[in-house]
Amino acid sequence: MAAELPVLVGIDGSRDGLIALTWAAGYAAVRRAPLHAVYVVDDQPQVAAGYLPDGPDDGSEVLDDSLQELDRIGFRAGTLEVRHGHPAQVLLDLSEHSQALVVGRRGMGGFAELVLGSTSQVCTALATHVPLIVVPDVWQPAAPAHQRIVVGVDGSVEGQDALRFAFELAHVTGAEILGVHAIELRETYPDPNNWFDPTRRPWVDAADELLMETLAGWTAKYPDVSVQHRGVTDHPVLVLARESHDADLVVVGGVGRTAFSELRMGSVARGLLYHSHCPVAVVHHPETPRFPATSGGTQ
Repeated sequence: MAAELPVLVGIDGSRDGLIALTWAAGYAAVRRAPLHAVYVVDDQPQVAAGYLPDGPDDGSEVLDDSLQELDRIGFRAGTLEVRHGHPAQVLLDLSEHSQALVVGRRGMGGFAELVLGSTSQVCTALATHVPLIVVPDVWQPAAPAHQRIVVGVDGSVEGQDALRFAFELAHVTGAEILGVHAIELRETYPDPNNWFDPTRRPWVDAADELLMETLAGWTAKYPDVSVQHRGVTDHPVLVLARESHDADLVVVGGVGRTAFSELRMGSVARGLLYHSHCPVAVVHHPETPRFPATSGGTQ
């Protein structure tokens, strides 16, 4: 059933929008799903942010540019549409009948909003029904694939949804999975000099045990997927940002018990939006409550 649902992508006339469109088309092809590209004409332009429309915007120019891009990459199973309203809210509403929502990391025109200004942040904070993929402007569509998907593992029940998404994608693309668990040592363990055996590093044992236990069920379900895991003592944003250099996608959960997915739009997801070198997928647990767009503050 999921494969029949479209991959939804927000387009906005910017270079970021075209990059997101290209990624979404590739993902739709892999999932054998149709693509639904939507340009939202903001009925309340961001005058305070210095955005003044030159005249009525019917979206035709944005759709023409997007159609040319799809033609260039040879993608045919797509529909393009113009909607009116609040860009983030329109995309969130449409995502309820989609299998994934894709947006660019930054945008302009109809996507410029709030202080940090991105529909991607609002959507990341609120999208609970489907995976939200944020594509950075540094992603290079023509570059060779790394064939690696990095997953932030925290051992939580909610984090299983992120693992499911990552393993399903790795299964159909042939990519390997790298499960990463980050521990901020200073907050977890006392000074090693005070231990009876200073050479022992119990956090490594704990991280390895958590990773093996969490990944075990998925490796059994997908025996064809190559899986690596790594326990690291560092801040999760730094760890995942480093790993993103050699990854095609970084996947994190929307809610969990550690900093990998703290709060709804916590510091890790927010940090990755700015610092990841590859697309970031935020996969929320279905039972996570959905808040209205007006409450999407930064924690």
